[in-house]
Amino acid sequence: MTTNRTFSSRFTRPVFLWSIAAAITVIVVAWLLKHTQIPRWVGLLPVLPYLGFLAAFVRTALKVDEMQRRIYLESASIAFVLTLVMTFVFGVIEQSRIGHPPWDVVGSVALLLWTASYAFSCWRYR
Repeated sequence: MTTNRTFSSRFTRPVFLWSIAAAITVIVVAWLLKHTQIPRWVGLLPVLPYLGFLAAFVRTALKVDEMQRRIYLESASIAFVLTLVMTFVFGVIEQSRIGHPPWDVVGSVALLLWTASYAFSCWRYR
């Protein structure tokens, strides 16, 4: 890959597109499970774009130049720390019996956080 890619071209890379596809799939499947009588196994469909994201992330991280690798790893680090904070907050909320946080959204939110931190990192290094 060339190093002189434009800022907007980074958002057409497979890893970014897989993260958007995963987010959309989670939203659609959650809505379908709540509002229709579809089989429960349909709830597993978001796993496919998650696996696509993971494969694209690893493949791209191995092929890109140093700057793009830095953006990838920086965005993954930011998303990891934010996800860790979110799970700590969820744990404290549950432990103090204030409420029951939705633990099932942690993976989706982590992917969303990576997508947002990737956009931020791309903007930062444009």
